[in-house]
Amino acid sequence: MGTTTYSQPLRRLAPLALAGVSLLVLANQAKAEDFKVAFKPAPQISSADGAYSFKIRGRVETDFVVFDEAKGTRDFSNGTDMRSARIGVEGTIDSVWDYRAEVDFAGNGTSIKDAYLKYTGFDALAITVGHHKTPNSLERLTGGTNLTFPERAMAVEAFTNGSNAGGDWKLGASVAHADKNWTLTGGVFGETISITSADGVDEGYGYHARGTVSPINGDGKLLHLGVSAYLREPGARGLVRFGDRPETRMDGGRIVDTGAIDADNYTLLAGEFIGAVGSAYVQAEYLRTDVNRIDPVNPDVNFDGYYITAAYYLTGESIPYSKGGIGRLAPKHNLGDGGSGAWQIAARYSTINLNDKDILGGKADTYSVGLNWWANPYVRVLLDWSRFNSERRGVDADGNVYAARFSVNW
Repeated sequence: MGTTTYSQPLRRLAPLALAGVSLLVLANQAKAEDFKVAFKPAPQISSADGAYSFKIRGRVETDFVVFDEAKGTRDFSNGTDMRSARIGVEGTIDSVWDYRAEVDFAGNGTSIKDAYLKYTGFDALAITVGHHKTPNSLERLTGGTNLTFPERAMAVEAFTNGSNAGGDWKLGASVAHADKNWTLTGGVFGETISITSADGVDEGYGYHARGTVSPINGDGKLLHLGVSAYLREPGARGLVRFGDRPETRMDGGRIVDTGAIDADNYTLLAGEFIGAVGSAYVQAEYLRTDVNRIDPVNPDVNFDGYYITAAYYLTGESIPYSKGGIGRLAPKHNLGDGGSGAWQIAARYSTINLNDKDILGGKADTYSVGLNWWANPYVRVLLDWSRFNSERRGVDADGNVYAARFSVNW
């Protein structure tokens, strides 16, 4: 096992960290009426007119996972995992420039997440340049601390994974319009920072877009419809790969995996749905990817998958939806403020098919049930049971997963 090196991402954050320290010093020297200081829950400093601001952001997520294998020869790993340990900064410059930089120290090394500059000076229009998420998939765009289940559904992970597929964080530029009842985003993206800085070859690139409408959005009712797509060239590597684990990151083994596929280009088409009434909602997505092969002898292939989630807030909250996305839940009564926080029960069915022609990546189904609790908007506990059934090249892998996640974000 190699030695983990932290110096490079730390050097990249150093200018922003220095800016933050300088801002704190200036705030200490300024008159009280010139700035505002708040803790929500992290320290936030802003000018009195709101034109300038600075905030420390981050999260810590700890997982406890136990597998119960029911079929197959694979012995999945039980244990604990630091799923996420992020620290970063964000703020505003001169009212119209937003910035964010965040690094995750969990896993075997460090990874840069958001690192971008956004211009918001146009009416209801934002231009973002840097490392940010491509506009693909409702669940992919939902922050990890706001997901209903600990991990995203298999099809979302397989087709929008940043390392070996076409979505998630990538270096690029995008333009977005967001209104209460509709959104439209489009952009051009290269690869993730880890790929662009390490391979020494022409990187892949692609065109990404997403549009949403919410014709019903108010009075405790919501109807959200969305569609997203991408067209990507894999670059000099000429390869693409799809796969996923049994909707947990404790064990590294994939239950479905196409392996590397030669690709001239590949596309994604995905549809989204949310229907909510009061404290209940149903969320679903269907995703399909098509791969156009380089060698004419090899046939083009396509793969697909979908999930359906049903959830209910036992304490009366509603899904925290705004401008085409799902955000942070605020309990009606926080723990310690005379309440018990927010409680939610949820169920999900998830399926993926990575078999087509000569590519036998396998099929898998996962059934999940979860109980979620928010002590307040920043502290959350998830308890989850899931059952996965998979088959790849005639080999079955079935079992149960019992998982608990403890998270805090600020």
